[in-house]
Amino acid sequence: MGKQGTAIDFDPKLGSQPSQSAVYRTYRYMQANAAGRFHNPAGDNLAGRLIVCAGFGTEGAELALASTIAGGAFLGIDSSSEHLKAAVRNGCCDFMVNTLDESLRVLKNELRKQTALSVGLLGLASEIFPAMVERGVQPDLIAERLPQRSEDDVAIPRQSLLQLLERGAWNLDARPIDVAQHAAPIEVVWTTANAADLKRLDTVALALLPEDDRVRRRWLLQAPGCFHRQIPLRRVLGLEPEELNRLLSSFQDEASTGRLQAPASVCWESSNGAEQTVTLQPC
Repeated sequence: MGKQGTAIDFDPKLGSQPSQSAVYRTYRYMQANAAGRFHNPAGDNLAGRLIVCAGFGTEGAELALASTIAGGAFLGIDSSSEHLKAAVRNGCCDFMVNTLDESLRVLKNELRKQTALSVGLLGLASEIFPAMVERGVQPDLIAERLPQRSEDDVAIPRQSLLQLLERGAWNLDARPIDVAQHAAPIEVVWTTANAADLKRLDTVALALLPEDDRVRRRWLLQAPGCFHRQIPLRRVLGLEPEELNRLLSSFQDEASTGRLQAPASVCWESSNGAEQTVTLQPC
């Protein structure tokens, strides 16, 4: 991420926590499209790409995390100072600014260096997007993550959106309903009682992934810096059935040989929708 070690210390004033599952699915969707759309055959990150979003509430925070984990530079525009202040406190936003000029000054060098960063801009999308068009600021991805409101002035003006799309931007909201189709079919969650055990299981999972699987490997390497204060401590990862079997075997070895300090659990849904849970009990 742009600020290594920055973590999410979730603020209850923001409302519901950004969901790690939602962040993971959005991350996988973005990565699945990045290779072809941005001519990056490896498809491992969005380094040097600008993601602009109208809205920095819970869904905007999820997109910000997915973007920066993928290596992108994120600009979230929101008319609520409380949303932005909460995002800064929670680690979803590195900087909060008040003008488009300020945001561009902050983002310019990070885009050039291909460094991940999340910036919150206080203002109205109805004013900022036309200014971006006029000044030639070209996002690579555009999204709208606004809560349901009655005011029309918070939304992206259609004319500005169309102009940016014609110039080559990708509309992230024009996405398939089933975002999970871009991930492995089984979403697995392991939960631990302490950070040391989570780090150990993350390391075991990383070792099981192929060296050329840069997308999932990047997730396992970057996600701990975002979610290590989220309670309960957990990690989400999409796996194929055979990968799940190997993961469970390796995790059980960690527990049976005493390398876990406390009980942990692994959960997933079976093909018929039933929730499955395996408890890892240290010996």
